[in-house]
Amino acid sequence: MAMDSDNLKQQIEAIPIPSELRQRGRIGIEQAKREQRAKRFSRGWAAVAVVFAVILLSTALVNHTKVWAAIQNALQFVPGMGMVKEEESSQERYVLSKPITLKVGEEGSIVITGILSDDEMTYITMTGKNTPRIESVTLIHAQGSATTFERSMALAAPGQWWTASFWHKGKLDVKGDLTLIIPQEPDIKVPIRLSAAKSVATYSDLGPTSTVNGLSITAVTDRVDREARVSLVSPSEQNYRILDYGILGVNNHEESRKLHVVDEAGNNLDIRYVEGLSSPRSEFYFPLSVTNDGSYKLTLPEISVAYNDEVTVKVPTDTNDHLNQTFEIAGYPVTITKVEKTSATTLRLYTDLHYDEQARSSLYEFSAKESGMARLNEQTGEIVYMECTIKAGSKHLNLHIIRPYVVIRGPWEFHFNAEDFAG
Repeated sequence: MAMDSDNLKQQIEAIPIPSELRQRGRIGIEQAKREQRAKRFSRGWAAVAVVFAVILLSTALVNHTKVWAAIQNALQFVPGMGMVKEEESSQERYVLSKPITLKVGEEGSIVITGILSDDEMTYITMTGKNTPRIESVTLIHAQGSATTFERSMALAAPGQWWTASFWHKGKLDVKGDLTLIIPQEPDIKVPIRLSAAKSVATYSDLGPTSTVNGLSITAVTDRVDREARVSLVSPSEQNYRILDYGILGVNNHEESRKLHVVDEAGNNLDIRYVEGLSSPRSEFYFPLSVTNDGSYKLTLPEISVAYNDEVTVKVPTDTNDHLNQTFEIAGYPVTITKVEKTSATTLRLYTDLHYDEQARSSLYEFSAKESGMARLNEQTGEIVYMECTIKAGSKHLNLHIIRPYVVIRGPWEFHFNAEDFAG
């Protein structure tokens, strides 16, 4: 699905940094969709659909790839940005195929993580460590003209790392040899050459794909120096977005439930990722064998997602040890077991999220517009209670609950050989 440059810019910059599906609900949604579509078909249309299905199946037997390329969107992967552009027809788009790492001074570094350029916009992302945050960069085109990019988004951990993006609306000539000038003392001049993005018909054409509990994840592989680079991508979902592919993990969950890679001898390999990139954290690195052979197994025990749902609940403000008020959000039940008025303007709400370690998915966290803090279970990471601000003397609190976070359990597994990281 194509989108204009302003919407894409807003979408990228609106992605939050992670703070710390239910299968039955997912199945119910998909079943409802199927039933709704089915009601729209008359018998005549159903007959036409059957004929089309027979034709499609017959054609697929002759040339599977050609058929699917014709009926599906064109997909273009953007390295370093964790996105796949989906369009009805492929656009001429240029990307930075591999990150560029620059040394700054004795202890500083800057990494140009990604560049995307098409007919609508050019977007540059980078992160730095122990260097001043950058406000603008200048791109020198092959013919000698220059374009200045102002910073459009930035995040920072004071005294440690920063990440920033630079955006230019409109088409630019990015073919040939380019130079990116990064203001430092002195300025850093970086030779840049972008590659035309390749178009494919399906996610599985991008790399090995694993599907568990109705969720497909694709691993796009590459090599950067002596390391393997893996980018995880999934088809976009209407009801939720992925927060984390298990690289950071859910708060308080054991390390064994995070993403991990083992070599053919069963040794756990160190996982490295670039600090400061926005969610979902989807790109990581691990060391390759010095002999350039061997095999690797990637396992994602669980991932976390955020649903696009919200609900308003009316809660009494008087202390009540046996309230047991239940509501649903994103198809998951939540019970407010009791409320405790801790001050004239503060209400503590104790919750039971009905968290189940054996279920295919579990709700573990959400936000409330009126909440200032929450306490999490030390083992599961689920909310134990939250504290909300209330008006003095009020009898009820209208609690606006948003951003339900759900852990989906796999495992998703991928097997790689050395040639998958040929670079």
